[in-house]
Amino acid sequence: MNRRLAWTVGGGVAALLVAGAAVWLWLASNAIPSPQTTTTATSSPAPDPDEQALAQQALDEHLEDCTSDEVLEGDVPDGCGIRIPWGTEFAHVDDVSFRIERMPVLQLTDGGFIAEGGILVATVSGTGQDGSPRTETYRTDSWTLRGDATVDDGDVDLDVW
Repeated sequence: MNRRLAWTVGGGVAALLVAGAAVWLWLASNAIPSPQTTTTATSSPAPDPDEQALAQQALDEHLEDCTSDEVLEGDVPDGCGIRIPWGTEFAHVDDVSFRIERMPVLQLTDGGFIAEGGILVATVSGTGQDGSPRTETYRTDSWTLRGDATVDDGDVDLDVW
């Protein structure tokens, strides 16, 4: 290795060390709150973990009821967050069966809830647009529901939109 190459490599390493130290100092100074920073209290308290668990259990039971029976004529139950785009592939739907692979996770909000991250599989059987028998499987990895929630002394009332 000649001298010029050694100085170039050494200079590059030194520049990287200086740049890394500068980035580290910048990130460390941003992590420390400044004296002008004030924190404000939230307008509503965080939900009680027990209330959260009760509401999740109530939602799980509701969704089990929604998906337990076969749906005839393609009329999916209301208040279950289920939408099936069968209209482009089927002229007529005879039945729909569901399988829950993962329940949506419920988070209580101000007077309501949002439940996200569920996985639902629907198998639809009927008559295709061409008149032949057809069966298709639809899967959503983002089964989401919203609604109103009231939790009072261990009683949970969910109204899914």
